[in-house]
Amino acid sequence: MNSTQSKALGRLKKVASEADKSPMREMYKRLESGADILSLAFGEANFAPPAELLQAAEKALRGDKNLYTSTAGIPPIRRAIAGFAKKWWKADVDPDANILMTVGGMEAIFLAAQVVVEKGDKVLLPDPGWGVMRTVMQRQGAVVDFYPLVEQDSYIIDPEAIIDRMDEKTKLVVVNTPSNPTGAVLSQEGFAALLEAAAKRGIFILSDEVYHNYVYDGSHVSGLSFDALDNLIFINSFSKTFAVTGWRLGYAVAHPQIIRQMSIVKESISLCSFSIGQWALADFLPISETYLVNAQKLCHDNMLKMVAWLQAIPGVECTPPSGGFYVFPDLSRIEPSCQKLFMLALDGGVAIVPGDFFGSQGQGRVRLGFATDYESMSKALDRLEAVLA
Repeated sequence: MNSTQSKALGRLKKVASEADKSPMREMYKRLESGADILSLAFGEANFAPPAELLQAAEKALRGDKNLYTSTAGIPPIRRAIAGFAKKWWKADVDPDANILMTVGGMEAIFLAAQVVVEKGDKVLLPDPGWGVMRTVMQRQGAVVDFYPLVEQDSYIIDPEAIIDRMDEKTKLVVVNTPSNPTGAVLSQEGFAALLEAAAKRGIFILSDEVYHNYVYDGSHVSGLSFDALDNLIFINSFSKTFAVTGWRLGYAVAHPQIIRQMSIVKESISLCSFSIGQWALADFLPISETYLVNAQKLCHDNMLKMVAWLQAIPGVECTPPSGGFYVFPDLSRIEPSCQKLFMLALDGGVAIVPGDFFGSQGQGRVRLGFATDYESMSKALDRLEAVLA
Protein backbone atom coordinates (compact mmCIF):
# COMPACT_ATOMS: atom_id res chain seq x y z
CA MET A 1 0.00 0.00 0.00
CA ASN A 2 1.27 3.46 -0.89
CA SER A 3 1.71 5.23 2.46
CA THR A 4 1.22 8.65 0.88
CA GLN A 5 -2.41 7.66 0.24
CA SER A 6 -3.07 6.43 3.79
CA LYS A 7 -5.77 8.44 5.54
CA ALA A 8 -4.52 7.25 8.93
CA LEU A 9 -0.92 8.37 8.32
CA GLY A 10 -2.20 11.70 7.12
CA ARG A 11 -3.69 12.24 10.56
CA LEU A 12 -0.46 11.37 12.40
CA LYS A 13 0.50 13.84 15.11
CA LYS A 14 3.61 15.76 14.04
CA VAL A 15 6.08 15.37 16.89
CA ALA A 16 9.25 14.33 15.09
CA SER A 17 9.76 17.01 12.46
CA GLU A 18 12.67 18.55 14.36
CA ALA A 19 14.48 15.20 14.41
CA ASP A 20 13.93 14.74 10.67
CA LYS A 21 15.83 17.96 10.02
CA SER A 22 18.66 17.27 12.44
CA PRO A 23 22.16 16.96 10.95
CA MET A 24 22.87 14.52 13.79
CA ARG A 25 21.02 11.92 11.75
CA GLU A 26 23.81 12.11 9.19
CA MET A 27 26.38 11.52 11.94
CA TYR A 28 24.55 8.45 13.26
CA LYS A 29 24.14 7.17 9.70
CA ARG A 30 27.88 7.35 9.09
CA LEU A 31 28.75 5.86 12.47
CA GLU A 32 26.38 2.94 11.90
CA SER A 33 27.82 2.37 8.41
CA GLY A 34 31.23 1.66 9.90
CA ALA A 35 32.83 4.78 8.45
CA ASP A 36 36.16 5.88 9.93
CA ILE A 37 34.72 8.42 12.37
CA LEU A 38 36.27 9.20 15.75
CA SER A 39 33.76 10.61 18.21
CA LEU A 40 33.92 13.54 20.59
CA ALA A 41 30.13 13.71 20.47
CA PHE A 42 29.39 11.07 23.09
CA GLY A 43 27.03 12.09 25.89
CA GLU A 44 28.19 9.42 28.28
CA ALA A 45 31.15 8.24 30.31
CA ASN A 46 33.11 6.43 27.64
CA PHE A 47 35.11 4.25 30.02
CA ALA A 48 34.60 0.98 31.88
CA PRO A 49 31.92 0.60 34.57
CA PRO A 50 33.04 -0.58 38.03
CA ALA A 51 33.96 -4.27 38.00
CA GLU A 52 32.23 -4.78 41.36
CA LEU A 53 29.04 -3.32 39.95
CA LEU A 54 29.08 -5.72 37.01
CA GLN A 55 29.70 -8.61 39.39
CA ALA A 56 26.73 -7.50 41.49
CA ALA A 57 24.61 -7.35 38.34
CA GLU A 58 25.62 -10.89 37.36
CA LYS A 59 24.77 -12.06 40.86
CA ALA A 60 21.32 -10.46 40.58
CA LEU A 61 20.83 -11.81 37.06
CA ARG A 62 21.48 -15.36 38.18
CA GLY A 63 19.74 -14.92 41.52
CA ASP A 64 16.14 -14.70 40.39
CA LYS A 65 15.98 -10.89 40.38
CA ASN A 66 14.62 -10.65 36.82
CA LEU A 67 10.96 -9.91 37.58
CA TYR A 68 8.95 -6.73 38.10
CA THR A 69 9.75 -4.54 41.07
CA SER A 70 7.46 -2.06 42.76
CA THR A 71 6.97 1.16 40.84
CA ALA A 72 8.89 3.13 43.46
CA GLY A 73 11.80 0.71 43.29
CA ILE A 74 13.12 -1.98 45.60
CA PRO A 75 13.64 -0.86 49.24
CA PRO A 76 17.40 -1.67 49.26
CA ILE A 77 18.22 0.73 46.41
CA ARG A 78 16.08 3.48 47.93
CA ARG A 79 17.87 3.02 51.25
CA ALA A 80 21.24 3.07 49.46
CA ILE A 81 20.32 6.32 47.70
CA ALA A 82 19.25 7.91 50.99
CA GLY A 83 22.59 6.87 52.49
CA PHE A 84 24.47 8.24 49.48
CA ALA A 85 22.68 11.61 49.77
CA LYS A 86 23.47 11.74 53.48
CA LYS A 87 27.16 10.94 52.96
CA TRP A 88 27.86 13.27 50.04
CA TRP A 89 25.39 16.13 50.52
CA LYS A 90 24.38 15.87 54.21
CA ALA A 91 20.78 15.51 53.05
CA ASP A 92 18.02 13.82 55.02
CA VAL A 93 15.90 11.81 52.58
CA ASP A 94 13.16 9.35 53.54
CA PRO A 95 13.72 6.26 51.35
CA ASP A 96 10.08 5.24 51.65
CA ALA A 97 8.45 8.59 50.88
CA ASN A 98 10.89 10.77 48.92
CA ILE A 99 12.44 8.52 46.25
CA LEU A 100 11.15 7.18 42.93
CA MET A 101 13.29 4.96 40.71
CA THR A 102 12.94 5.84 37.02
CA VAL A 103 13.97 4.66 33.56
CA GLY A 104 17.00 6.90 33.39
CA GLY A 105 17.06 10.53 34.43
CA MET A 106 15.06 11.25 31.28
CA GLU A 107 11.94 9.53 32.59
CA ALA A 108 12.29 11.38 35.88
CA ILE A 109 12.32 14.69 33.99
CA PHE A 110 9.32 13.65 31.88
CA LEU A 111 7.32 12.56 34.94
CA ALA A 112 8.12 15.79 36.77
CA ALA A 113 6.94 17.80 33.77
CA GLN A 114 3.76 15.72 33.61
CA VAL A 115 2.75 16.46 37.20
CA VAL A 116 3.91 20.08 37.45
CA VAL A 117 3.55 21.76 34.05
CA GLU A 118 0.19 22.63 32.52
CA LYS A 119 -0.55 24.34 29.22
CA GLY A 120 0.38 27.99 29.39
CA ASP A 121 2.70 27.68 32.39
CA LYS A 122 5.99 29.49 32.05
CA VAL A 123 9.13 27.39 32.40
CA LEU A 124 12.60 28.92 32.71
CA LEU A 125 15.47 27.00 31.11
CA PRO A 126 19.21 27.71 30.85
CA ASP A 127 20.76 28.97 27.63
CA PRO A 128 23.00 27.24 26.71
CA GLY A 129 21.25 24.13 27.95
CA TRP A 130 20.36 20.57 27.01
CA GLY A 131 18.00 20.79 24.04
CA VAL A 132 15.83 17.82 25.01
CA MET A 133 14.67 19.66 28.14
CA ARG A 134 13.18 22.36 25.92
CA THR A 135 11.35 19.77 23.82
CA VAL A 136 9.86 18.02 26.87
CA MET A 137 8.49 21.26 28.30
CA GLN A 138 7.10 22.51 25.00
CA ARG A 139 5.25 19.23 24.45
CA GLN A 140 3.55 19.84 27.80
CA GLY A 141 2.26 23.12 26.39
CA ALA A 142 4.64 25.25 28.43
CA VAL A 143 5.69 28.76 27.48
CA VAL A 144 9.47 28.41 27.53
CA ASP A 145 11.71 31.30 28.46
CA PHE A 146 15.46 31.28 28.96
CA TYR A 147 17.97 32.66 31.42
CA PRO A 148 21.57 33.11 30.23
CA LEU A 149 24.52 31.31 31.71
CA VAL A 150 27.30 33.77 32.37
CA GLU A 151 30.75 33.17 30.87
CA GLN A 152 33.57 34.51 33.01
CA ASP A 153 36.75 32.58 33.85
CA SER A 154 34.35 29.66 33.52
CA TYR A 155 30.61 29.51 32.96
CA ILE A 156 28.47 30.13 36.06
CA ILE A 157 24.77 29.95 36.89
CA ASP A 158 23.77 33.42 38.09
CA PRO A 159 20.76 33.15 40.44
CA GLU A 160 19.85 36.80 39.88
CA ALA A 161 19.52 36.17 36.14
CA ILE A 162 16.91 33.53 37.02
CA ILE A 163 15.12 35.49 39.74
CA ASP A 164 14.84 38.56 37.49
CA ARG A 165 12.89 36.47 34.95
CA MET A 166 10.42 35.01 37.43
CA ASP A 167 6.87 36.37 37.22
CA GLU A 168 3.33 35.35 38.19
CA LYS A 169 3.13 32.91 35.25
CA THR A 170 6.35 31.07 36.14
CA LYS A 171 5.64 27.55 37.38
CA LEU A 172 9.00 25.80 37.03
CA VAL A 173 12.69 26.69 36.86
CA VAL A 174 15.12 24.09 35.54
CA VAL A 175 18.65 24.12 36.90
CA ASN A 176 21.35 21.81 35.53
CA THR A 177 24.40 21.80 37.80
CA PRO A 178 26.99 20.96 36.58
CA SER A 179 25.64 21.98 33.21
CA ASN A 180 25.48 20.23 29.87
CA PRO A 181 27.19 21.61 27.75
CA THR A 182 29.03 24.39 29.61
CA GLY A 183 29.98 22.80 32.94
CA ALA A 184 28.45 25.76 34.79
CA VAL A 185 27.67 25.20 38.47
CA LEU A 186 25.41 26.90 41.00
CA SER A 187 27.14 28.05 44.18
CA GLN A 188 25.96 27.38 47.75
CA GLU A 189 24.87 30.99 48.16
CA GLY A 190 23.28 31.06 44.73
CA PHE A 191 21.26 27.90 45.35
CA ALA A 192 20.02 29.24 48.69
CA ALA A 193 18.93 32.53 47.13
CA LEU A 194 17.19 30.79 44.24
CA LEU A 195 15.28 28.36 46.47
CA GLU A 196 14.19 31.17 48.79
CA ALA A 197 12.93 33.33 45.91
CA ALA A 198 11.12 30.37 44.33
CA ALA A 199 9.45 29.37 47.61
CA LYS A 200 8.09 32.90 48.12
CA ARG A 201 6.55 32.84 44.64
CA GLY A 202 5.26 29.25 44.72
CA ILE A 203 7.63 28.15 41.94
CA PHE A 204 9.08 24.66 41.59
CA ILE A 205 12.81 24.09 41.03
CA LEU A 206 13.80 21.04 38.98
CA SER A 207 17.46 20.39 39.79
CA ASP A 208 19.12 18.12 37.24
CA GLU A 209 22.34 16.93 38.90
CA VAL A 210 23.31 13.92 36.79
CA TYR A 211 26.91 15.21 36.44
CA HIS A 212 27.35 15.65 40.20
CA ASN A 213 30.50 13.52 40.37
CA TYR A 214 32.35 15.70 37.87
CA VAL A 215 33.12 18.96 39.69
CA TYR A 216 36.63 20.41 39.37
CA ASP A 217 36.61 23.46 41.65
CA GLY A 218 35.47 22.62 45.17
CA SER A 219 32.65 20.19 45.94
CA HIS A 220 29.31 19.66 44.28
CA VAL A 221 26.50 21.75 45.76
CA SER A 222 23.24 19.77 45.69
CA GLY A 223 19.73 21.13 46.02
CA LEU A 224 19.06 18.27 48.42
CA SER A 225 21.28 19.84 51.07
CA PHE A 226 18.82 22.72 51.63
CA ASP A 227 15.84 20.77 53.06
CA ALA A 228 13.53 22.37 50.48
CA LEU A 229 11.49 19.45 49.13
CA ASP A 230 8.23 21.43 49.22
CA ASN A 231 9.24 22.96 45.90
CA LEU A 232 12.40 21.10 44.84
CA ILE A 233 12.44 18.12 42.48
CA PHE A 234 15.90 16.55 42.41
CA ILE A 235 16.82 14.46 39.36
CA ASN A 236 19.75 12.09 39.17
CA SER A 237 20.96 9.13 37.18
CA PHE A 238 23.50 6.35 37.52
CA SER A 239 24.32 6.59 33.81
CA LYS A 240 27.00 9.29 33.86
CA THR A 241 28.26 8.37 37.33
CA PHE A 242 29.02 4.71 36.71
CA ALA A 243 29.22 4.50 32.88
CA VAL A 244 26.05 2.40 32.54
CA THR A 245 23.92 4.57 30.24
CA GLY A 246 22.40 1.46 28.66
CA TRP A 247 20.92 0.36 31.98
CA ARG A 248 18.51 3.32 31.86
CA LEU A 249 18.30 3.76 35.60
CA GLY A 250 17.77 7.05 37.39
CA TYR A 251 15.73 8.48 40.21
CA ALA A 252 13.84 11.48 41.53
CA VAL A 253 13.79 12.86 45.06
CA ALA A 254 10.91 15.13 46.01
CA HIS A 255 8.07 15.80 48.45
CA PRO A 256 5.86 12.72 49.05
CA GLN A 257 2.93 14.36 47.26
CA ILE A 258 5.06 14.94 44.18
CA ILE A 259 6.56 11.45 44.28
CA ARG A 260 3.08 9.92 44.60
CA GLN A 261 1.82 11.80 41.53
CA MET A 262 4.90 10.89 39.51
CA SER A 263 4.48 7.23 40.54
CA ILE A 264 0.89 7.16 39.30
CA VAL A 265 1.98 8.46 35.88
CA LYS A 266 4.91 6.03 35.76
CA GLU A 267 2.61 3.07 36.39
CA SER A 268 0.97 3.66 33.02
CA ILE A 269 4.25 4.24 31.16
CA SER A 270 6.93 1.83 32.35
CA LEU A 271 5.47 0.28 35.53
CA CYS A 272 8.93 -0.17 37.07
CA SER A 273 12.61 0.37 36.40
CA PHE A 274 15.42 -2.04 35.46
CA SER A 275 15.39 -4.69 38.20
CA ILE A 276 18.95 -6.02 37.78
CA GLY A 277 20.40 -2.51 37.97
CA GLN A 278 18.45 -1.73 41.13
CA TRP A 279 19.74 -4.83 42.94
CA ALA A 280 23.30 -4.34 41.72
CA LEU A 281 23.47 -0.68 42.68
CA ALA A 282 21.93 -1.38 46.07
CA ASP A 283 25.02 -3.50 46.74
CA PHE A 284 27.58 -1.24 45.07
CA LEU A 285 26.50 2.29 45.94
CA PRO A 286 27.71 2.15 49.57
CA ILE A 287 31.21 1.12 48.43
CA SER A 288 31.45 3.31 45.31
CA GLU A 289 33.73 6.07 46.60
CA THR A 290 36.99 4.77 45.11
CA TYR A 291 35.47 4.48 41.64
CA LEU A 292 33.89 7.93 41.91
CA VAL A 293 37.19 9.54 42.88
CA ASN A 294 39.09 7.81 40.05
CA ALA A 295 36.47 8.71 37.43
CA GLN A 296 36.50 12.34 38.54
CA LYS A 297 40.31 12.45 38.39
CA LEU A 298 40.39 10.92 34.89
CA CYS A 299 37.91 13.48 33.61
CA HIS A 300 39.62 16.39 35.37
CA ASP A 301 42.98 15.46 33.84
CA ASN A 302 41.43 15.05 30.38
CA MET A 303 39.60 18.36 30.71
CA LEU A 304 42.82 20.24 31.44
CA LYS A 305 44.56 18.58 28.48
CA MET A 306 41.67 19.21 26.08
CA VAL A 307 41.34 22.86 27.10
CA ALA A 308 45.11 23.42 26.66
CA TRP A 309 45.04 21.68 23.27
CA LEU A 310 42.12 23.76 22.00
CA GLN A 311 43.48 27.04 23.35
CA ALA A 312 46.66 26.45 21.35
CA ILE A 313 44.72 26.31 18.06
CA PRO A 314 44.59 29.75 16.37
CA GLY A 315 41.08 31.18 16.35
CA VAL A 316 39.74 28.92 19.11
CA GLU A 317 38.56 30.22 22.48
CA CYS A 318 37.88 27.60 25.16
CA THR A 319 36.73 28.40 28.69
CA PRO A 320 37.61 25.67 31.21
CA PRO A 321 34.42 24.11 32.61
CA SER A 322 33.85 23.97 36.38
CA GLY A 323 32.18 20.57 36.06
CA GLY A 324 30.58 18.01 33.78
CA PHE A 325 32.51 16.24 31.05
CA TYR A 326 32.25 18.57 28.08
CA VAL A 327 33.93 21.69 26.80
CA PHE A 328 32.01 24.25 24.76
CA PRO A 329 34.62 26.13 22.74
CA ASP A 330 33.93 29.18 20.60
CA LEU A 331 35.07 28.52 17.03
CA SER A 332 33.23 31.46 15.46
CA ARG A 333 36.45 33.19 14.40
CA ILE A 334 37.10 30.16 12.19
CA GLU A 335 33.50 29.49 11.11
CA PRO A 336 30.45 31.28 12.60
CA SER A 337 27.98 28.53 11.63
CA CYS A 338 28.10 25.60 14.02
CA GLN A 339 26.18 23.50 11.48
CA LYS A 340 28.96 24.05 8.96
CA LEU A 341 31.51 23.27 11.66
CA PHE A 342 29.66 20.05 12.37
CA MET A 343 29.70 18.93 8.74
CA LEU A 344 33.33 20.00 8.22
CA ALA A 345 34.37 17.96 11.23
CA LEU A 346 32.30 14.95 10.13
CA ASP A 347 33.87 15.07 6.66
CA GLY A 348 37.24 15.22 8.42
CA GLY A 349 36.49 12.04 10.33
CA VAL A 350 35.50 13.37 13.74
CA ALA A 351 32.01 13.63 15.28
CA ILE A 352 31.09 16.65 17.39
CA VAL A 353 27.81 18.20 18.55
CA PRO A 354 26.77 21.56 17.00
CA GLY A 355 26.33 24.28 19.58
CA ASP A 356 22.94 25.55 18.43
CA PHE A 357 21.35 22.34 19.75
CA PHE A 358 21.85 23.94 23.16
CA GLY A 359 20.17 27.26 22.40
CA SER A 360 20.75 30.68 20.89
CA GLN A 361 24.04 31.16 22.76
CA GLY A 362 25.52 28.10 21.06
CA GLN A 363 26.03 29.54 17.59
CA GLY A 364 29.66 29.28 16.54
CA ARG A 365 30.33 26.72 19.26
CA VAL A 366 30.51 22.93 19.48
CA ARG A 367 30.31 20.47 22.34
CA LEU A 368 33.24 18.10 22.80
CA GLY A 369 33.32 15.26 25.32
CA PHE A 370 36.40 14.27 27.28
CA ALA A 371 35.09 11.38 29.42
CA THR A 372 37.19 8.76 27.64
CA ASP A 373 40.74 7.45 27.58
CA TYR A 374 43.34 10.02 26.61
CA GLU A 375 44.62 8.07 23.61
CA SER A 376 41.19 8.05 21.94
CA MET A 377 40.63 11.71 22.82
CA SER A 378 43.98 12.80 21.42
CA LYS A 379 43.45 10.99 18.10
CA ALA A 380 40.10 12.72 17.67
CA LEU A 381 41.58 16.11 18.60
CA ASP A 382 44.33 15.60 16.01
CA ARG A 383 41.66 15.24 13.34
CA LEU A 384 39.66 18.21 14.64
CA GLU A 385 42.75 20.39 14.68
CA ALA A 386 43.47 19.44 11.06
CA VAL A 387 39.89 20.40 10.11
CA LEU A 388 40.13 23.78 11.88
CA ALA A 389 43.48 24.49 10.25
